[in-house]
Parts: sequence; structure tokens; C-alpha cells
Amino acid sequence: MFEENTALRDGPATAAAAPSSIGASRYPWDGLDRRTMPGFWLFASLGKRVLRPGGIGLTKWMLENLQIGPEDDVVEYAPGMGVTACLTLERNPRSYAAIERDSRAAALLRAGFDGAAGRRCIHADAVDPLPFGDGSATVVYGESMLTIHSDEDKERILREVFRVLRPGGRFAMQEISLVAETTSVELGERIRRKLVRAVCHPARPQTTARWREILENQGFTIVDEAKRPVHLLEPYRLLEDEGAEKAIGFLANTLMDPVASDRVRRIRALFERYRDHLCGYCCVCRKPE
Repeated sequence: MFEENTALRDGPATAAAAPSSIGASRYPWDGLDRRTMPGFWLFASLGKRVLRPGGIGLTKWMLENLQIGPEDDVVEYAPGMGVTACLTLERNPRSYAAIERDSRAAALLRAGFDGAAGRRCIHADAVDPLPFGDGSATVVYGESMLTIHSDEDKERILREVFRVLRPGGRFAMQEISLVAETTSVELGERIRRKLVRAVCHPARPQTTARWREILENQGFTIVDEAKRPVHLLEPYRLLEDEGAEKAIGFLANTLMDPVASDRVRRIRALFERYRDHLCGYCCVCRKPE
């Protein structure tokens, strides 16, 4: 089980509001303007639950290659709507802890645990020190998390991941990536700027070679990697990720809201325009023995 860092016991680990204190603003997007809210909460507010660049297929590939089992102590960064958390808990790890910076998302996930032992969600930012002792975890992963941070913060986060992993422990990430073979430095910067404007949120995608470099600089050994197109708004991917009923619901909700419809259309057009330059990238690593 996780060894808690007692210096942090009264810090981020206890900062989240309990579900009963959320009030009328139950969901992370409640009260936000759909013209300016982050793209992932826009999609979620319309009924989309799978928000990862490579879709549910790349998430399942990641979990399969992490080989999570009953002996594992797992940490997930940025669980969001909890889709990957549910898939992880189906594997019955010994313990599971999520790090979520949105207090309402954290409270919703915590409520879903229904008091189950060894399951918790900690309200904290990814750049905060993790409230666990050295070598407390066997598996750590994050999806659509490192992309939003600066290079300095990426390194800070990965240093913490390396610290809490036991020797031989596994780390995985799924992030949006630039395809170096088709993307010049100038085009990459243009795509980053347009992505930030479209999703109303920081976005600093790297090439796959740069992602590898960042991981290896922190001491990780690359085990395996996979890529998928960023097609999260394409019809076939909506069906794959959400199922027919939820996909139809998402499309209906989008069409009924002119503001949301305009934003979704612009984000989809951006992904379509740069489809040869962007991909969902998943990498599985190990901390050396």
C-alpha cells in the first residue's frame, strides 16, 4: 500500500470538497461559458466521456502494456471523467490513487468509489509534490496531462513520478504529439498556437522524439510505444469511444447548441487540417531496477 508523506497529510490530500458541499455546481463545467471553457470540458458537457487524443483504443493498449494486477499500487494523473479509472479498477489493483486538480471532478470520482478501501482521489495539481513516500507505487500513468505543462513543469512532474515508483515500476503517458517527419519547427509552433486558441487551454505538444528524450532524461527506460490519429471527433471514433447511444446523444446536444456547435466544428476542422502532423502518442516506460 502507499506510504503517505506525513508532511503532506494535511495539505493537498485533504483539500477537496466532499460531494455534499458541491452545491448546485456539481460538474466541472457548471457555470463556465461554452465560448471560452476548455475544450475537454466543452466535450464532456455535451456528453462525451472519452477525451484522450488516441481514443479508448490507445487507452486500452496502454493498460494492457502496463499489466496492472492485484499486486499493484497505482497512481493516475488527471482522471477527468474517470473512464480510464474504471478500466483500471476492473483489474483490481491493491490500491489506486488519482491526482485531480479540479475539485468538482475529484469529488465526483471520489463519490464513485463509494467508500471502497484502497481507492481515493486527491485534489491537487500535477506539479505539486505527490503525497506518497519514495518507492510507494508500482504503476503511474497520465493521459492528456503533460501536454498542457511547460518543459520545466514536465520535468518536475516526471521527477516526482520517478521518485514514487519502486525500482522496476512502470510509467505510461498518452499525449498529443507532433509528427516530426511531416512537421517543420515553424509549422509546429503555428499548430501549437492554433490549438491553444481552439481549445482555450494551454497545449504544448512535442514530437515523439522529444517525448522520448524528456522521459529518458529523467531516467526512464522506454519499453513500448504506439500511435493513433487524433480523430476524437470523427464519426467512427465517436462510435468506438462512446458507443452508438452516447455518440448520438453527443451529436444531438452539439447541434442543439449554436455556440457549442461552432466550437466543436472549429476544433474538428483544426484536427482535420493538420491530420498529417498530429497523433495520439502512448509510451510505456520502466524505472530501472
